[in-house]
Amino acid sequence: MFADNVKVKLSNNNELEVPQKTTLLHVAKIIGSSFSKKAALGYVNGELKELNYVLKEDCKVKFITFEDQEAEESIRYTLSFLISYVIQKQFKSFKIADLGVDNNSFYCDFQNPIKNINKNDLKDINKALYKLIESNPTIEVSEMSKEKAKVVLADKEYMKYHIEHNDEENIKIAKVGDYISLITYPIISNLSKLKNYKLENISSTNWLRDVNNEPLQRISGIAFSSGEALENHESFLEKYENINHRKLGKELNLFTFSDYAPGMPFYKHNGQIIRLELQNLLRKLQFEEDYEEVYTPFIMNESLWKDSGHWDHYKNNMYFTDVDDLKYSLKPMNCPGHMLIYKNEHHSYRDLPIRMAEFGQVHRHELSGSLNGLFRVRTFNQDDAHIYINKKQIESEILNVINLIDKVYTIFGFDYDIELSTRPDDYMGDINLWDFAESSLENVLKYNNLKYTLNEKDGAFYGPKIDIHIKDALGRSHQCGTIQLDFQMPEKFDLNYINENNEKERPVVIHRAIYGSIDRFLGILLEHYSGKLPLWLSPNQVNIIPVNNKLHLHHASRIKKMLKSKGIRVNVDDAEEKMGYKIRNAQISKIPYTIVIGDDELNNHTLSVRKYNENKNEVYKIDEFIEKIVSEKVFS
Repeated sequence: MFADNVKVKLSNNNELEVPQKTTLLHVAKIIGSSFSKKAALGYVNGELKELNYVLKEDCKVKFITFEDQEAEESIRYTLSFLISYVIQKQFKSFKIADLGVDNNSFYCDFQNPIKNINKNDLKDINKALYKLIESNPTIEVSEMSKEKAKVVLADKEYMKYHIEHNDEENIKIAKVGDYISLITYPIISNLSKLKNYKLENISSTNWLRDVNNEPLQRISGIAFSSGEALENHESFLEKYENINHRKLGKELNLFTFSDYAPGMPFYKHNGQIIRLELQNLLRKLQFEEDYEEVYTPFIMNESLWKDSGHWDHYKNNMYFTDVDDLKYSLKPMNCPGHMLIYKNEHHSYRDLPIRMAEFGQVHRHELSGSLNGLFRVRTFNQDDAHIYINKKQIESEILNVINLIDKVYTIFGFDYDIELSTRPDDYMGDINLWDFAESSLENVLKYNNLKYTLNEKDGAFYGPKIDIHIKDALGRSHQCGTIQLDFQMPEKFDLNYINENNEKERPVVIHRAIYGSIDRFLGILLEHYSGKLPLWLSPNQVNIIPVNNKLHLHHASRIKKMLKSKGIRVNVDDAEEKMGYKIRNAQISKIPYTIVIGDDELNNHTLSVRKYNENKNEVYKIDEFIEKIVSEKVFS
């Protein structure tokens, strides 16, 4: 039974008395009619609820407005639910498989036993969806036990699977008209706030995003809380289409993909040059910081991953094979291999810190539906390092790594944010060591006045971490660098060193990556620079065009040889094409410098040089240009 009144403690610690069986929406209206129009959802004792949620006890309420991110996610999720309703109404035989939100997008997956829907169907669905939003029907949300939910959704086989694999004690069901569906996220009650959307795509997928499962279709769209935000996003997408790294990769002849190895990039010569230059930059900086570069096998016995603790966290994303009746797996990360190298030798406290680095190729079985150019692949190159230290060296060594990360990101012109991630629920090891590790990381950030945000419960299973989020030229954030403190793996592998008292002691391990994935970092760079890479990264740094092959090709080849002797990557375009076409092609290929060799250049020992994206040529003496380009060919 309810008391006569329910006291609601607002986030500003005032108390508000409201009638029995009051909904969140009514509480919002008591606060003010104008406020109630802004309210989208509410936290009730920390749990996010719909506005039609009935308060059952004294509680603390914090409202979410339509300007908050939680509201935008609910807007998108509500649209995915409404699309499932429209599809079920228009195509009775279709079976709804899944609905959800992915960044700015929302989607609905369904099985279509009779026909595949097409663009005309999408137009009809869009009309029906908009009409539904205009009518603003009541959406009833209720909670029930898993057993009851299975009965209520007995004819929906896909939803029954989601019920069985839901970790919550109670299941949430949404109902509009006579249509019911399982939901996993709060629904927006006021549908008038859902008009700023756009249905974008019909695509193919598979149940649970596994190619071995039955095929499904997906309708997806984008949505925002305001029309202005939608317009800005569409403007961004239009601009982004021209600098999409997949498009640039094709134009600049950098990489390709094949159905023979889905999600595994094939790097052409130009792309491999960029990868090696990225490695060489870090290799040079690591050499200055006394890192020792190592190499570990791609494939190792399955028992290694069980011993390391990775098995329980990564086995579903690993590749396996049998060799000589033994089970092996491709490595999903480099850590265990580095632990074996450390364990292979005896170490003294005088040896520490030991900084062990590798550009290691790893493999992870990502779902086919999540693959995205170089941003999400199934094999990638990690710039991994593991630093073995004693407890007294933790803070100074963490600071050294942060300084190295800053040095690298500054070269590319990236601003960045720092995030401290703490102990997850599925952590491994002693909680006291975790507390010590977390305080060590926090001390480094605080004592060096480094601004950071706290990301609770998002650390690695073996230790807390500092993640670095870079900001590209489009204002997007990418998590690349990471610094993880680990007391667990030295225990798992029984790693030791001899301390000052001639006793065995466990080292502490810092896991460190700067690019994170060289492949993903390359994709980020392509979009960050809009394909116009700095001179030192450009696969072809100079393009030489002879005006007449018969008269000027020999001299062009001599200039090429001179430049190559200075380490410049140079090409001679001797195709039988018009000069304007060749110059235009060099611009399309975003080659930093184009040299034209004609009679004047041949007779005067000069070079007519055009810089990328400029319409005028400058004349240099040959030695002057060579000196200029050599001085520019640095990490800047």
